[in-house]
Amino acid sequence: MESRSKYQQKRCVYCGRYFVPDRRVGDRQKSCKKLECRRKRKKESQRRWVEANPGYFEGRYEYLKEWRQQNPDYQRRWRAGRRAEIQDEMPPPKPLLTLRLVVPVRWFKGEIQDEIRFVRQCGCGFFVSGDRMQDTRRDSHPSPP
Repeated sequence: MESRSKYQQKRCVYCGRYFVPDRRVGDRQKSCKKLECRRKRKKESQRRWVEANPGYFEGRYEYLKEWRQQNPDYQRRWRAGRRAEIQDEMPPPKPLLTLRLVVPVRWFKGEIQDEIRFVRQCGCGFFVSGDRMQDTRRDSHPSPP
């Protein structure tokens, strides 16, 4: 079996354009990500399934019609249960309690000072300098060393 590099392209069966297949699908992927190609692939796949499973849908309507007559409230109850699961409103966001500044080793001195100035100006967190921690919120006093 010939091995493919992860960047090798395939030709789309439907539009003829080249594409990089998803690595999880590999050689089985037939179409590119364009919507028209995906729809054509899906329609062809469904047609093949129906041809391979003839009579699957025959005789099912009578069974369902009978069952629905015996359970007239089923759909209403099912929908009511689903509505209870749906969240209509977003919960209020939790307030930001702390802001941590992780400084990469390769930052320049000017960039670090800009970040420190930003933390102090917004008044929303703590600044750690060496072994001291300083509270930068405007409504509190500096913490003891």
